[in-house]
Amino acid sequence: MQLLICPFLCCRCKQPVSIVVEMDRILRPGGWAIIRDKLEILDPLETILKSLHWEIVMTFRKDKEGIMSVKKTTWRP
Repeated sequence: MQLLICPFLCCRCKQPVSIVVEMDRILRPGGWAIIRDKLEILDPLETILKSLHWEIVMTFRKDKEGIMSVKKTTWRP
């Protein structure tokens, strides 16, 4: 099992899509990512991850921040 933890990594990057592409490249199917960031970053990331058929296992939102736990599936385009 692989685990990638991303605390506020995405808010430092102007292209969240590039982070998702790199996560998808690094993690094997069945690998997990825990992403903590601002809601304005997490909302588009969730859409991108769903389009890649990642499983959104848990989300938690409070104030302007949130945590999302996602699992990479075996789906490939």
